[in-house]
Amino acid sequence: MIRRIDNTIFSENSAFDDDHDEVLKTLYGLYDHVNLLDLNTLTLRRLYTGKGDYLFSDYTSMPDYVERISRDFIHPDDIEGYMEFCSVKNIRKQLESDGKSFTMSYFRTKGTDGTYTWKAYIILKPSFADPGIYLSCLRDVDSETEHILIKNDYVKLFNDLPLAYAVLQFNTELEDDNEIICLYASNRIAKLMDESLNHIVGSNVYPEFGKDHEDVVQMMRNAAFKGINSKTIYHSRKTGKWINITVDKAAVTGRCALILEDVTKEHITNEFMDREWRTDDLIIGCTKVLHSGLPHEVAINQVIRLVGEASGADRIYIVEKTDNNTFIGNYEWCSDNVTPIIQKSAQPEEICALDWEKEYPGAFSLVLEDVESIKVAHPELYSKLQKFEVRSIIEIPIYDEGVLIGYFGGVNYGRIKNLDLKELMEAVSYFLASEFSRLRLLRELENKSIYDSLCGVKNRSAMEMTIKKLKKRSFNIGIIYADANGLKQMNDSRGHEAGDELLKKISTIMKRRVNRDYIYRVGGDEFVIAIPKMEKQDFIDLCASLQKDFEEAEGISVAMGWDWGTSSAEISTIMKSADKLMYEDKANYYRKNNRRRSGDR
Repeated sequence: MIRRIDNTIFSENSAFDDDHDEVLKTLYGLYDHVNLLDLNTLTLRRLYTGKGDYLFSDYTSMPDYVERISRDFIHPDDIEGYMEFCSVKNIRKQLESDGKSFTMSYFRTKGTDGTYTWKAYIILKPSFADPGIYLSCLRDVDSETEHILIKNDYVKLFNDLPLAYAVLQFNTELEDDNEIICLYASNRIAKLMDESLNHIVGSNVYPEFGKDHEDVVQMMRNAAFKGINSKTIYHSRKTGKWINITVDKAAVTGRCALILEDVTKEHITNEFMDREWRTDDLIIGCTKVLHSGLPHEVAINQVIRLVGEASGADRIYIVEKTDNNTFIGNYEWCSDNVTPIIQKSAQPEEICALDWEKEYPGAFSLVLEDVESIKVAHPELYSKLQKFEVRSIIEIPIYDEGVLIGYFGGVNYGRIKNLDLKELMEAVSYFLASEFSRLRLLRELENKSIYDSLCGVKNRSAMEMTIKKLKKRSFNIGIIYADANGLKQMNDSRGHEAGDELLKKISTIMKRRVNRDYIYRVGGDEFVIAIPKMEKQDFIDLCASLQKDFEEAEGISVAMGWDWGTSSAEISTIMKSADKLMYEDKANYYRKNNRRRSGDR
């Protein structure tokens, strides 16, 4: 049915030509519905209805009409777009601000059978209409347009799926082809890669992989040209994310399809668990070594080797704190081609401490993965580290019952993904503290068994062990006997404390000339000095110097006797000779002082 337009809706000055009825007939022939929109009054009038749906009175409110159509006929997924298309703001912008003669959009619309088909919605601006007067038309779409819309519908479906999907194009199968063009990418790709979709589609994505992930590029090339599907996990340097990538062939040779998934959280969790297991295994391994019954030095050296090899460090070391607040080093492991700093010798080497606690007050440990980072803020510490070519350092204090007893450190270590080096060294430091505490206890017990607690020199038991060892050797040996004169008289007259002070003074004089490990207190007031591997003249000079020291010391008198031999195997004979000479010197002392010797040696 054709209805004529009431001329009252158009201005008297409208440029109606004589064939306007033909124009309207053409519109009626093209469209299923033709309505008149008046944006001035927000009303809508039905001009033509070619089908029985969308029935309404001749005049109706435009908002009511739009609300009813969107509720009863428009597909739920298209309602928002339809409401925007029909808004007064959009119509005025399209047909007034932008100067268009019509605007059109497609929405899925329910038919009488309840199925949705694509319909074309058009709003026209008639040249003969007053301002604010428009025509709203509706028609079916042709098969080609419908095909495009359905295709776009699938594209939208892909974009809405929770998948980061892309299609890539290789120019050639050659491995040196460094151009991989992105033909399609879903919205999730843009979100995953922190990049706009427009920038991704059509661009070369090779730099995202490149030389750092040539294995991934080869996987994509195999999928594109050989149809081989595969998957792997790679780390995106650009985004810092760990990405699970699944690669498969596409419909056309030279193209591959990708599905990417952000697995950073899972990777970090797995890496953390792997690191925990690996670290725990090493902690247990180090603990077993320390409690294996091996000699102390062997066990410590094995532990620092385990830590060094696991961390890829240049050097792992332990320094101990002495009673006079200095640090000594006797334990160091170095990787191949790294020169040791601590020289192995009979005596521990004194080490200059870093004193990093002053630079980082309150810090339990020092961890610097890049020493260059402290160049400006901590120049003094930086200078010390540079002196030894330190690029990275970790140093853990070793405490025993709250008292600092040393440091456990490593330099130029690698970043091992399945190892928490700080946790490892901190845990091992507790067991090292226990080991060093045990060693100190053993040393104390040993000292008590072989050292004289009053004079700080070795005792008779130690001398007997030394004699047994020397008898099995054959090298020069010098023996000195020294005996305090008048000790009993001092004890009787001034007390035993005065006598003890006399003995300590005598031993102090001897220790100034001779290493204390060569001096033995073998009786109450009798000392023996046994010096191996000393030439005769040097020994004689030493004896003369020591005798002079005794003579010049105030308040003491010491009888001395000494002898020297070429073979320590004859030490008993040499000792008897020295002891006899000491007794002769003591006898001379008593004769000179007109004193009786009985009971007062």
